[in-house]
Amino acid sequence: MYIQEVAASLYAWDLADEGIERIAGTLQERSLVNCLYLVGVMHYEKRPLTSLFYTHNPVRKYYLPENSRVYYRLDPASFKNTRLKPRFSQQEFLAGTDWLDVLTQEARRRGMKAGIELSHTIFDTDIARSEFPDTLQVNVEGEPINAVQGMLCPNHPDVHEYQRAMFYDTVKNHDVDLVQTCLLTFAEGSIAKAPWFFEPWMDIEHPSLGALLGLANGGCFCKHCQEKANRLGYDWERMVRDVKKLRRVAGATPYRFQQELMENNLTLGSNVSESLLLIEYPGLLDFIRFRIDSITELFRDIYESVHEAKPEIDFRYNNHVRLPEYTGISFKHIAPYLDSVRDSDYSEQTGAKDGFVYKRNTLFKIRRGIGFDRKLIAALASRPNATPELIRQSIRVMSETGVDGISLGHYDGAHMEHLDAVGQGIREAGIEVRTE
Repeated sequence: MYIQEVAASLYAWDLADEGIERIAGTLQERSLVNCLYLVGVMHYEKRPLTSLFYTHNPVRKYYLPENSRVYYRLDPASFKNTRLKPRFSQQEFLAGTDWLDVLTQEARRRGMKAGIELSHTIFDTDIARSEFPDTLQVNVEGEPINAVQGMLCPNHPDVHEYQRAMFYDTVKNHDVDLVQTCLLTFAEGSIAKAPWFFEPWMDIEHPSLGALLGLANGGCFCKHCQEKANRLGYDWERMVRDVKKLRRVAGATPYRFQQELMENNLTLGSNVSESLLLIEYPGLLDFIRFRIDSITELFRDIYESVHEAKPEIDFRYNNHVRLPEYTGISFKHIAPYLDSVRDSDYSEQTGAKDGFVYKRNTLFKIRRGIGFDRKLIAALASRPNATPELIRQSIRVMSETGVDGISLGHYDGAHMEHLDAVGQGIREAGIEVRTE
């Protein structure tokens, strides 16, 4: 089997603490990495994520990133058509350095590809809440979505233009081969899960029905979404009516929305199918389709912008959710506006108790959507909770799924024996890495 890419993501503080030469050499020699990319905008999230301390950082035990700060230069002129402006790192040891240029220069010196990721939130949502509250997603009752990291509405003109400009400027002004994103799109919502509200026979963890019902607590129903829905020909009133009804069902407890409690219990406690729910509430299906149309339009605009800046750029979506269609992502819809997809399944760090069935099935789901003209990159966890044996086993599974590349997640928390296992697994599986 042949693959084109073995990729690894790095953070600005990795480069500042360990040095790009040391990191690049380690990854190239131990894991056969031929592509490095910087997480150039990172959401607020303790690093390393899945363990208490770093495994090989010589400067610090852990790091708390600033919220959605940029670690490379951007041209202010690119953002003249939006109120949202990039916010840069204010950490003394990070500010004033273009860490993307630091990474790309070393990658080129080693004959490697170079790229960048714009992660989940590319604008500080704390600032959005205080200065631009109109940009935040709201539920069907007009209430702000209380997501952990905050959710901006992709249909808001300022948000849409800011996101487009971020990708365009990054590609136009930097020597990158790929630009990857795992943007948070639409808030999914959820059902009430306090244990005393349910009987043991109720399938509240049903992988699809509960998530589908929970969409009624998601967003967005702002005026910009209403305008776009009307422009696209959706029946906004039906959508609002049905989602409002289901929101009461999804949130029913003995103390709240009591009239819908029996409907909640009988829905989650039966073998009702998702199809039946969509038939009974056609506005819910409209809601899903509208969100897919909205995100497809956003991806189209980003795709056209980055290819205008650099025709040969690889625009990559990093899939990170179990049911992407519930967030507005349909692979068949966005396939014309992508060059590749990375699937960030990290079954290795949880023991892969299913024998990597979920990883394999998800890769096939994505391939079904994007076809064979676009590249499919499979991620694996090289972090402490994985084992070398699981990493090698995972790579063997990947070799049977027709992927075009492998991506490590993530260097900052990896044991050296795990990085060694990546190279060993590639060789044992008979995989040959061919650079385009």
